[in-house]
Amino acid sequence: MLVGALVLLASACSGSVRQGDLQDSESVITGLTVAGQPGTAPTVRMRTPLKVDDTTSGVTVTGTGAPIQVDQLFVLELTLYDARTGKLALSTYDTGVAVAAKSSDDRLFPALSDALVGVRQGSRLVLAATAADAFATGGVPPKGVRRDDPVVVVADVVAVPPATVLKVIDGTAVTPAAGTPAPVVSAGLVAGIDFTGVRRPAKPVAQVLVQGSGPAIAAHDLVTVHFVAQRSRQHDPFEDTFFKEPEQVAIGAGTAPAAWDQLLVGVHRGSRLVLYGPDGNGMIAWVVDVLGVS
Repeated sequence: MLVGALVLLASACSGSVRQGDLQDSESVITGLTVAGQPGTAPTVRMRTPLKVDDTTSGVTVTGTGAPIQVDQLFVLELTLYDARTGKLALSTYDTGVAVAAKSSDDRLFPALSDALVGVRQGSRLVLAATAADAFATGGVPPKGVRRDDPVVVVADVVAVPPATVLKVIDGTAVTPAAGTPAPVVSAGLVAGIDFTGVRRPAKPVAQVLVQGSGPAIAAHDLVTVHFVAQRSRQHDPFEDTFFKEPEQVAIGAGTAPAAWDQLLVGVHRGSRLVLYGPDGNGMIAWVVDVLGVS
């Protein structure tokens, strides 16, 4: 998987990075051209073997969203080429699974993490990295790429944290279908889930309980949520954010439960819904309040 390969790259050293050499240009270094718009796989042309003397980055398309900040979660579509051969090595556009990361964690190699700080949502960053910056100190190259090969990375900034986050949901109550798990509310906060009268479904199901009117969640968005998670065989939740700070969750990045990736797309900010599905011989359910959408 691409995410796993990028994690393996993450132990690389950062080296020296020249940022913004060719802002708003489609050529980052001599012999390399990257065309296209964020949201679609890039068209990359290079003279091979591409000579990369220093790790260099530039923004070829500038977005209008908020910039990535240090230690802030963001979502990327990533494409990686072997600069020696010009061959595509990895692409989230092919796998359909974006990458969620922070500049301070180890999911991306440091030269890429450093270059992304300050880049706005909706932008495309192109980075040509030396082999030393990509694979030194134990970094493992993806399949087909040699340890001494430089690489070209195209990073599309899909999402940063929502600019507007509600304190509480503000939608209109909806009468749920009979047999839907019900939130147990204590002091105005969801404290558990009642499975009384609920039949185990064959696949995950979503039921809106409160219909919001804010922006709708799209694939690969970052959302801010409160949620409770509970299994039908247990009396208490195994996870609950309502009594602490809400969490940021990346949709379609392989980090949320699969049911969330499938069923939260299209849900509006300000909504509350219950997601439930089979879990062994029992059921698992989440009550989710959508407070922010990137």
